[in-house]
Amino acid sequence: MTMGEGYISLGNERLHYLKTGGGRRLLLAFHGYGNDAESFAPIATYLGEEFTVLSFDLPHHGKSKWSDAPLSKRDLLQLVAIVKKDYQVEKISLLGYSLGGRVCLTIVELVPECIDGVTLLATDGLVKNWYYSFFTTTSLGKKMFRNMLEKPAPYFKVMDWFKKWHLVHPSRHKFAMHSLSTPEARRLLLDVWPAMSDLTPSSSRLKNIIRKYSIHITLFMGANDKIMPPSLGEQFMAGLDTVQLHVLDRGHRIFDHENAEQIARSLL
Repeated sequence: MTMGEGYISLGNERLHYLKTGGGRRLLLAFHGYGNDAESFAPIATYLGEEFTVLSFDLPHHGKSKWSDAPLSKRDLLQLVAIVKKDYQVEKISLLGYSLGGRVCLTIVELVPECIDGVTLLATDGLVKNWYYSFFTTTSLGKKMFRNMLEKPAPYFKVMDWFKKWHLVHPSRHKFAMHSLSTPEARRLLLDVWPAMSDLTPSSSRLKNIIRKYSIHITLFMGANDKIMPPSLGEQFMAGLDTVQLHVLDRGHRIFDHENAEQIARSLL
């Protein structure tokens, strides 16, 4: 049950959040692409006695007020400092789904001494995505990305050809087609991808940090997820004693009311 909502100002930008629970521990939750802060309601139900949960709308999602500026690492440092002061805590826990998992991993990289525990669901950011990096950080890639979203018709034919010749998995084809299907969907992608481009954690640096600070991370991956397959989690956790991987009989939409309690237990 939502107890309240508000905004945290980061420079000229404002992140909206929903607050649930009243526990002494603080949990910051970040949703996936195209979702919003309410996504974690099924999980938050089981956390209220132990945690105060702040579930954030990422830039260009939900009620957040965001321009064309990227969400920077400085913004995340400021966010952590604000919530620690407001709630008078020294440690925070993190919960992230897909794109939101990349936000969590960046926070771990930035302030490992502040991390109590982390649960990541079908998470992005475990390994570097070279396609994403190309389209959001290089001049040529940015130009191609904008052209694809403003004039998508030729790219539909290319993606269909890739699918026909099994050069891309049908689920990835479906995701790409959905992201380009309407002007609203293309606008969201054009806003969100650049806005999150500064948050690309280094897996090698992350692993060293996790070892040094003995940070406990629980990964939930979907056995049928072709966007973020379990193999990424297996690759990431190699050599890390404090990282656990649970593979669920799900696709990329990995959590719902049926398994929310199981996921919540990893934080409790």
